Amino acid sequence: MKVFLIAYLGVAGCYLILDGIWLGLVAKNSYLEAMQGMLRESYPVLPWVTFYILYSAAAVYLVVLKNLHSPGWQVFFDGAILGLAAYGAYNLTNYAILEGWPLGITLKDWAWGTFVTAASCWSGWWLVSNLYQDAA
Repeated sequence: MKVFLIAYLGVAGCYLILDGIWLGLVAKNSYLEAMQGMLRESYPVLPWVTFYILYSAAAVYLVVLKNLHSPGWQVFFDGAILGLAAYGAYNLTNYAILEGWPLGITLKDWAWGTFVTAASCWSGWWLVSNLYQDAA
């Protein structure tokens, strides 16, 4: 349980920081422009908080804990596969069924989700590997 919690802090912390920078600074204007007319005035908090909590837990369970004794590149690669599948399902479904969902946002968000999941998994693995010696 202790290993899970340490890994979870690494995954969720990295994910929130990187996604905050991405959505709040780097890609904010392109998302707003591309999705004009589709966005709410204010965003309900519960859905996105639930996503971050559950997705971080899934990343720890499916990638970090399974790779505690693997090299860092393997953790990053497996995290990328998880991100590719999860963000692909979200973006490709939106593109397929929502009128006006932009292809550019589909590809950009899919690539971002792949990277941020990989980096977050690696971060959780690194934290456990360097701070919790009993896991090795």
